[in-house]
Amino acid sequence: MHSVMRSALIVAIVYSAPTPGQDLYRFDTVHTQILFFVSHLGFSNSQGEFLKFNGELVFNENRFSDTRVMVTIDTESLDMDDKKWNARLKGRKYFDVDNYPKIRFISTRIEPTGPKSANVHGDLTMLGVTRPVVLSMGFNRAGIHPLSQKYVAGFSGNSVIKRSEFGMTSDLKWVGDEVHIRLEVEGVLEQKVGSSQQ
Repeated sequence: MHSVMRSALIVAIVYSAPTPGQDLYRFDTVHTQILFFVSHLGFSNSQGEFLKFNGELVFNENRFSDTRVMVTIDTESLDMDDKKWNARLKGRKYFDVDNYPKIRFISTRIEPTGPKSANVHGDLTMLGVTRPVVLSMGFNRAGIHPLSQKYVAGFSGNSVIKRSEFGMTSDLKWVGDEVHIRLEVEGVLEQKVGSSQQ
């Protein structure tokens, strides 16, 4: 038996300390989901998700182009709703979590696409391979949470990658090459710099 693995899978849009006019949010992990979908023999699109993670987001409602995020995901929290699927995807033919415990996404630029949307361009590193990826992100709303009384900002995002481009080539005849990623994020205001909450 191996010891309990504490490796992490990291998806990041570049994060750094906030500057005046930028606000630091930390992910509310209860109300944030990191999901992916992949074709299973063409019959359906199987869903997987990661249940344990944390993240930070630097964001200004009036300057979407300055957005930066960092997310850390525990690969051991991978859930395909089936023990055999879970074990297989954590194994050497897929995520190979023993040898490659982290995945990183670091943004290179933000491309606004509307008043509340942007394409986040960045470099994704997985299985030791780095490739450019684009995350389409939308800003849903921000305001005081009626129960917690904390200031919260919400976002939805999606991206599509090809796993084969990162060296994950097992079972391509049965399990799809394209992986559709979906993010639903709620961030709680941690630090406000140079602007009011309202």
